[in-house]
Amino acid sequence: MSFEEAVREYRQIETEFVERAGDNESHVVKTRRRITEWLLRHAHTDEQPHEVCREIWHELVQRGFSDIETRYRMSGIYARCCQMNGEFDAGLAVTEPLIAESEQRLADPTLPPNPRAFYEHELAIDRKIRDELKAGIRR
Repeated sequence: MSFEEAVREYRQIETEFVERAGDNESHVVKTRRRITEWLLRHAHTDEQPHEVCREIWHELVQRGFSDIETRYRMSGIYARCCQMNGEFDAGLAVTEPLIAESEQRLADPTLPPNPRAFYEHELAIDRKIRDELKAGIRR
């Protein structure tokens, strides 16, 4: 299935589930977010041009993230899309704030073990992406 066909399928699913949700705004928001997340993943996997990835990224940012883990994961996917397309500055613009946030959280001695492990893990990933973006390495 082509990327365009996949987008049509995802949007059809989105429409159907939003209709089923009716007045339940929470379900509507969750459905829209999930569809956009799937589209971003698919755009990366299918090596779509930066314009396509950027459009989906902006939609996702507008719809918001369900939690911090999703924000970090989706930011990493978008940064990889940027890297794949040679849009290194755009990738850095997403990655560097995450690095700063992780470093700030990890500097807090009262941060509990589970969040600490999360931020340590994400920091390592984001630093690797940042270093590759700064080096101009396409993936």
